[in-house]
Amino acid sequence: MHTSRWVLSVWVVVALAASGCKKEAPEASLPPATQEGKNTAGCLVDGQPFVAQPIGGGILSAPLPALIGGFSFVHSYHLSMYGKVNGQEAVVMLFFQGWQAGTYALDQDTEYYPQGDPQVVLNHATFRYVQSSIQEEWGTDAHHTGQVVLTKAEVPNHLSAGTFSFTAASKQTPGKTVVITQGRFDRKD
Repeated sequence: MHTSRWVLSVWVVVALAASGCKKEAPEASLPPATQEGKNTAGCLVDGQPFVAQPIGGGILSAPLPALIGGFSFVHSYHLSMYGKVNGQEAVVMLFFQGWQAGTYALDQDTEYYPQGDPQVVLNHATFRYVQSSIQEEWGTDAHHTGQVVLTKAEVPNHLSAGTFSFTAASKQTPGKTVVITQGRFDRKD
C-alpha cells in the first residue's frame, strides 16, 4: 500500500512537470508592435514566425535590408519585409494607396507592385520565397483578402507603423493559399 502511494505521488509530480513544459507560442518570437521608428517587422506565416532581418548577400553583394519602402509616389505606401520562415528566405510586401493613419482593405483584383504602375495599382499584399527552389508567389485579390491598419503616419519624419493580416492565393497553384496573421511593422527611413 505504501509503495502504491509513492508511485502515485511520482506520477502526479511527472504529470505536473509535463504540463508546465509547454512550447513557447510562435508569436512570442515576433517583435513588439511599436510606433517609434525601430525598423522592426514580423508576422506569422501559416502559424510560423517570420521576423524581418537582412537576407542574402555574398562575396560580391551586400545583403538585402530587413525593410525597404515607406511613403512614396503620389500618396501610396509600400513596404517589403525580408526575413526567414522555416529556414527559407522570404519577403512579405504591402502596398496601399494612402498616407494617413487608418484601415486599408486588401480586397480587390489588381496588378501587383512593382510590376504594375504604382499610380493605378490597387491595395494588395504579396508573399514569396526569395532565391529558393519554391518558385511561387501568393497575393491578395477579391476572394483572398486582408487589411493593413496604419497606426502611425508621420510623412515629413518618414515614420510609419501598423499592423496587418491577410490570406493570399498562389499565382501558380490554384486553390493553394498562405495565411499571414499578427503582422506588425515600425519603420523609419
